[in-house]
Amino acid sequence: MEAQVIEISGDLPDLGRKNGGVSRKICGEAACGFSKDSEERSASMRKLLIAVVLCVIFMSVEVVGGIKANSLAILTDAAHLVSDVAAFAISLFSLWAAGWESNPRQSYGFFRIEILGALLSIQLIWLLAGILVYEAIQRIISGTREVNGFLMFLVAAFGLVVNIIMAFLLGHDHNHHHTKHTKDDSTQLLGESKNVNVQGAYLHVLGDSIQSVGVMIGGGIIWWKPEWQIVDLICTLVFSVIVLGTTIKMLRNILEVLMESTPREIDAAEVQRGLLEMEEVLAVHELHIWAITVGKVLLACHVIVRPEVNADMVLDKVIDYITRVYNISHVTIQIER
Repeated sequence: MEAQVIEISGDLPDLGRKNGGVSRKICGEAACGFSKDSEERSASMRKLLIAVVLCVIFMSVEVVGGIKANSLAILTDAAHLVSDVAAFAISLFSLWAAGWESNPRQSYGFFRIEILGALLSIQLIWLLAGILVYEAIQRIISGTREVNGFLMFLVAAFGLVVNIIMAFLLGHDHNHHHTKHTKDDSTQLLGESKNVNVQGAYLHVLGDSIQSVGVMIGGGIIWWKPEWQIVDLICTLVFSVIVLGTTIKMLRNILEVLMESTPREIDAAEVQRGLLEMEEVLAVHELHIWAITVGKVLLACHVIVRPEVNADMVLDKVIDYITRVYNISHVTIQIER
């Protein structure tokens, strides 16, 4: 049986096809499939850095305001901001680490640092939420303390303004990113994965805005009816559950990456069916699809082709199918007869 191996990534140029029975596309000196647009990465880092600074400022205001107003709801929102700062900082660090050169020991680079950092971030969220829930339950049992509804309302309103500014900052890149015109669909798909950190931060800020509105409503109620102090504790418990709920999907994604599961957005059986529908392909085996971090998917498989077909033509067809339909950035294919 004659075997031909090809390793490809995206729309890389063909630098030579035949070399001792082996067909290959070469990615140069960089790790195949993981070269980064440094200009776009720098722009994303600037946006995330501004978001971190704004978050730290607002978090400081909320901590002081929450203590002054004696409001656990504000402190819960501040705890959520701690998780935001951690998430943004992790995204910022992962963008920076993405520019590090791979080496023989770290052959895929340092992309998985993002996953490890996100896992630490989740543990921090759980710890802070647990402390605040415990304090809320203690206040319910022992009697609520007086909460300054007016100050609670002002701090939450300030938070909403900060979140709107951050949403505009991050959302501008998000919207521009999706309306960018490219020469073909596969190039557009490859481009959409590059700002995943900024898009994630944008969605994070939208969730924070909703929580700020909730705290504003709670503060307004206590301002209007000072005897309804329990509203602050109810907000604390509800927001703590919401914050913990937002970590479930993140934790699931982290575990799937660490377990090297097939990403949920890709159906391995469908990939195999698509390859088998090509008339030149007889069989596909040893199909593996996994991710080293969110948005960085890898695929490896063996493709058995008919003896009389042109192997180069089949390779081009397989490359086009995988990059155009599934946007998999790093592919290793072995052609067999």
